[in-house]
Amino acid sequence: MKKILFSGLLIFVTSVLYCQISINRSDVYNSGDEFPRIYYAFEIAENSCHIDSVMNDSLVFDDLNFPLIEIDTLVYKSPSETDPTGIYQDATCSFPTRDGFTMYMLIDEQQMKLVGFQGELPMIDVPMNLVFTDTLIMSNFPCDFDDHHGDTGLASEKQHISVFQSLIGDSYSLLSMMYDTVKFKMNTEINVDYDEFGTMQCVGDSNLNGRFNYLRESRQLITTFDIELRSKQTGNYTPLNNSPFIPVDQLPVDLPIVDTTTSYSYWTKDNKNPMVEIEMNTGRDSVHNVTYRYAYLSSAPSFEMLKHNVYPNPAANYFIVNIPDFNNQTLEIYSIAGKKIRNVLLSSQSSKIDITDISNGTYIYKIMDKNNYVVAGGKFVKQ
Repeated sequence: MKKILFSGLLIFVTSVLYCQISINRSDVYNSGDEFPRIYYAFEIAENSCHIDSVMNDSLVFDDLNFPLIEIDTLVYKSPSETDPTGIYQDATCSFPTRDGFTMYMLIDEQQMKLVGFQGELPMIDVPMNLVFTDTLIMSNFPCDFDDHHGDTGLASEKQHISVFQSLIGDSYSLLSMMYDTVKFKMNTEINVDYDEFGTMQCVGDSNLNGRFNYLRESRQLITTFDIELRSKQTGNYTPLNNSPFIPVDQLPVDLPIVDTTTSYSYWTKDNKNPMVEIEMNTGRDSVHNVTYRYAYLSSAPSFEMLKHNVYPNPAANYFIVNIPDFNNQTLEIYSIAGKKIRNVLLSSQSSKIDITDISNGTYIYKIMDKNNYVVAGGKFVKQ
């Protein structure tokens, strides 16, 4: 009897250890990586749904019914492509966010760090390059279950007072007599817990199907954005909304701007980016948006909003895409794992697609209209 109980316990412990994974540097993205993704959200950012409509106890992620659904590809670029002047010289890669910023990361074998970010000011259309005085540590490798990490950082940039001229109009002359410099600053606090591990399953027509051992990253990111003015007389900085020379009603936003982002990210081995990302309220019971790894693959039937034909299928060296109502569509080809491997601007009603340089196997294709919406899709076999 004891032997049976011991054997059962051994099997249980072994199964638990099998599910528990560590995330190392090799499991995280690099410059040049591309990840197709499908984004579910609400047209009004403040809207949400209960978390039970997205996650269930068995952790099966299926297609979702949200008012806003977008399909795109997240591309990690070399910093030199987005920062030719070398402001973020320590960064190893960069990527865009959905709110229009470009993030610059420094990733080595020990840590993932945020060097700074680039974008337009929330008040005026002026480029802003915020650089952290000390890089903000986002993660320490390896990431293991029950690990906790926290860090704070200050990113800032100084510009001439003239950037406010178009914003405040008649008040600018008086303002420029008193102040000479504007400082944009972002205080950032991050808290991360790796609070859960196990096995998750992705099903449905749109996400990358399969069973995956995962490690969940529970993250809260708090940012406080403010603007300060430097006095010509004293050299000291004063918060913009404390200046008597700028009427409050001329400011398009209330300062400081405080934003809290709470999220779950489901990391898996060797997939370089989270399979599922869920952004929630601070109470973690309401969901604002969800991102899946996109793959229109084996479980998905072909669909056709635009009449078309792909032949021969299977194909050896090429296939033809025939579209009777041709109007400058684009063809995208994906591997069965969801990685985009070809983007072709179709030239006519019958376009010949050369596939001699891709390996044998099953591939996914999408046809996009000129506004980059998916209007048709399916599978083909290269043999």
